[in-house]
Amino acid sequence: GKKVLYVGDGNNMVHSWLELASVVPFEFVCCCPEGYAPSESAMESAANARLSTISISHNPMEAVKGADVIYTDVWASMGQKEEIEARLKAFDGFQVNAALMEATGKPETIFMHCLPAERGRECTDEVMEGKQSVVFQQAENRMHGQNAIILHCMGLL
Repeated sequence: GKKVLYVGDGNNMVHSWLELASVVPFEFVCCCPEGYAPSESAMESAANARLSTISISHNPMEAVKGADVIYTDVWASMGQKEEIEARLKAFDGFQVNAALMEATGKPETIFMHCLPAERGRECTDEVMEGKQSVVFQQAENRMHGQNAIILHCMGLL
């Protein structure tokens, strides 16, 4: 199976990955600083499905080994901007950069981000614009899905 590594805050994006892990088998690793793990209930729900391998790590260079996908998100989401200084300190060492991408040991590893990105924080320009990045294809796919939902809600599909 595939290994997905999420690097960052155990936020809503991680919870979505955990929901997916309940119905699609893969290895999911959430790599986050101490105190920033996803909710216990989300972890338990995914684990109880007994379909995927789920773990938490606090060491990005170890967690990344063998990853097929590296996914990240902003370190301070909406409603958390007042915590930015504490978060910058806590997330030091959790940036997705060229060294982390290389540490997978797999040149075919892809990089994903849900956007908008705060370049220079959770990821570097080099990774965002690099050949392993599928961030902009990901955004385009999301746009088509959102357009379909709008058309459905309008009764046009």
